[in-house]
Amino acid sequence: MRTLVFALTAVVSAIFTSAAANAKDLKGYWRMDDPLEGMQAVVEVYTCRGERTLCGKIAAVVGPGIDRSAYLNSELLRGFTAQRDGTYKGKLKMPVGRLPALNAVVEPRSQNSLRFEACFFGQCRSGTMSRLD
Repeated sequence: MRTLVFALTAVVSAIFTSAAANAKDLKGYWRMDDPLEGMQAVVEVYTCRGERTLCGKIAAVVGPGIDRSAYLNSELLRGFTAQRDGTYKGKLKMPVGRLPALNAVVEPRSQNSLRFEACFFGQCRSGTMSRLD
């Protein structure tokens, strides 16, 4: 379960970035470049309801032993905001389990690529994602 949590954390965090892009440019679908811990996901990024921050939900997920129905359409990301250094910071909350919200950071690489990192009790996972749309 912890492995799956880290994998999803990485996926979700990766969604929020773009070199010199604004929040509008981050909206859309992002795919993990490499499976993490045997799981690969697509995340949809959108404006949180009634807020000026970004949220994200799992739009697709594949991997051995993954119960897709437990993850699809689950909101994972909440409150991502642009930082002065060009990154986005927010919280990641796993859709299953009792883990607390995780701190996540997304760093732009280009308009269609980003790097993410999410940490839990000092253990961090990172990866890259590519824009699908």
